Formats: sequence, structure tokens, C-alpha cells
Amino acid sequence: WKPGLYGLPRRNGKLKEIDRFDAAFFGVHPKQAHTMDPQLRLMLEISYEAIVDGGINPVSMRGSKTGVYIGVSGSEAGEAFSKDPEELLGYSMTGCQRAMFANRLSYFFDFNGPSTAIDTACSSSLLALENAFNAIRHGQCDAALVGGVNLLLKPNTSVQFMKLGMLSPEGTCKSFDASGNGYCRSEAAVAVLLTKKSMAKRIYATVLNT
Repeated sequence: WKPGLYGLPRRNGKLKEIDRFDAAFFGVHPKQAHTMDPQLRLMLEISYEAIVDGGINPVSMRGSKTGVYIGVSGSEAGEAFSKDPEELLGYSMTGCQRAMFANRLSYFFDFNGPSTAIDTACSSSLLALENAFNAIRHGQCDAALVGGVNLLLKPNTSVQFMKLGMLSPEGTCKSFDASGNGYCRSEAAVAVLLTKKSMAKRIYATVLNT
């Protein structure tokens, strides 16, 4: 939407080219891809990248006891795709269902561990990390894909945050500062591959506790 629409802050964080997606590579039917939440498409892409970046061939993980824990708090695309009953194809129900944010990844990679989408609002992704960490520690899975995603596809949600006084008028976060007057809504997508240290091939960080 245009900067300043409905009195919204003129600044927010946006990702580029979220309309692009290699459906064939991820085994997604064109009709499904057309009504799949862009957030889920992003998770497929960056999860694959996370595994490769960890020095592992995704094919080698097929059938493994790998869990998927995704933090996701909403699907604005789902509301848009289901607006006109006469245009419904049925695919938007599975393409935008939040459970699929984890389940679709487990299906594509052929993982046999727990597959859970988590919604605890702002803490969704951190709770996903905690659940994955505990699942590995308790033997429920040997490794886990952990991720989170947020896209701003329509102004309505931001308007509600603004009317609650939660947005910074100038679109600037001033964390822990006395001049803080709200936050700046932004888009983001992240995925990490969490494994036991003995299994890791490329280590960027170590989880000490949750």
C-alpha cells in the first residue's frame, strides 16, 4: 500500500519479490501455488537454504527423525483468497492453513519427526526454538528445522495496531530507550537447522539454554 495510507507510519520493513516461487521444484501444483500463502512459499525456500547452508544435502535427510517447528501468527493471504465464494478453488484452505506451515515442510523433505506450527503472537518463533531444543534433548527428534515468518500484505492489520497506539508514528524502533513511542512493523523470514553438536557439519551458534 502507499506510504501514509489511512494515517499509517510512512516507514515499514518490506521483503522484495515475494511473488516469485519455483513451484515445480517444491512439488507444488500450479493451482495450489497460486493460492498458497506467500509466507509458506518463503518458508519452503529458506528452509531448503538453511539445510544446504548447514553443509547437508537435503536428500540425505529423507526419512530421518527430523522435526519442524514454525512460528506463525497469522495469514492475511488466507483472508484475501477466501473473500469471494464464487472464486474459491479449495486450494487456499490448505495453502493458507497455519498447520501447513510446518506440515508442508515435513512432507516435502520427508521428515518423520514432530511437525508443529506455533502461534503465541510475538513470541511464536522463540517458543518454536524452545520446543525444538527440548524435543531434541528428550529424544523426540534428532534434528529440527526451526523458523518464523511474517508478511504485511494488507494495511488493515497495521491500522488496528496503530489505533491501539502500538506503532511508532515515524516508523522507528527505539528499544529500551526513554524516547520509545512504539515499534515499526516489518516483514521477515528465518529458518535454522538445529542439530546435536555431534551431528553438525557447520556450526554458526550453540544453544546453551532456553
